[in-house]
Amino acid sequence: MQWKGRVAYLATMHRKEQVIGPLLAEHLGIQVQVVAFDTDQLGTFSRERPRPGDPLQTLRLKIERARQAHPVSLVLASEGSFGPHPQIPWIPWNQEWVMLRVFEPGAEPLELVGYAESTQTNFSHRWVQSWAEALDFAQRAGFPQHALIALDRPEKPQVIHKGIQDEATLKQVVGELLARQGGLHLETDMRALYNPTRLQVIAAATQNLIAKAQSLCPACGTPGYWQIRSVSGLPCGQCGAPTPVAKAWVYGCARCSHTHTEPVAEPWADPAQCAFCNP
Repeated sequence: MQWKGRVAYLATMHRKEQVIGPLLAEHLGIQVQVVAFDTDQLGTFSRERPRPGDPLQTLRLKIERARQAHPVSLVLASEGSFGPHPQIPWIPWNQEWVMLRVFEPGAEPLELVGYAESTQTNFSHRWVQSWAEALDFAQRAGFPQHALIALDRPEKPQVIHKGIQDEATLKQVVGELLARQGGLHLETDMRALYNPTRLQVIAAATQNLIAKAQSLCPACGTPGYWQIRSVSGLPCGQCGAPTPVAKAWVYGCARCSHTHTEPVAEPWADPAQCAFCNP
């Protein structure tokens, strides 16, 4: 499949093209154009609208909406998620997906998904009851380079101020809510155009998408030949018993049934992962 010289339409209203576009142009020769529609209809971080499904389902909906306006062959969308790290719950965790769907006559759409995750995120929130507390939270969150959101309460808010990027506006909003109810909920604005740290993770997910687009199936030449599952059993470095750690990866094609298995580079697993050495 030839990528160079093609145009991909990106469904976004949050300037994600600033990182996705240059990377696709440099590495694949794809020119990115923006499809402007209200992606907030499919969920907001500030809780006005819940996401209609999981990230992949939401990405497909974004692409479907974009394609209604521009029925082209290459359509892109990006989606992010924030929360506690699954193994270290007190550390915030950012996950990003960038999906490219390829629509060709007479074939099922080809779907390529880039993914990245990072603990390098300012994702945080705090209930504050004074200007001093609000300013302390803002400084810790990287304000004003990173914007803030102010809400009257964390659950089912009635008052929402988004995209706060200067101290004067923050002081005004905080003062109004403190005068009204004595406290307010502050949180980081995680929309891409207001959060340069998040943009770096979106860039990493785009790099992963590029790697998949450049990985062709040895049997049919379809892009997206990638890891589809792991094979556990890497031997313990101390006793040699099999562990839950992956000893190999199975690679598979997104179109045909071709697969192959490739061992991992590490010959031994850390004994800390062994049920016998570390029961």
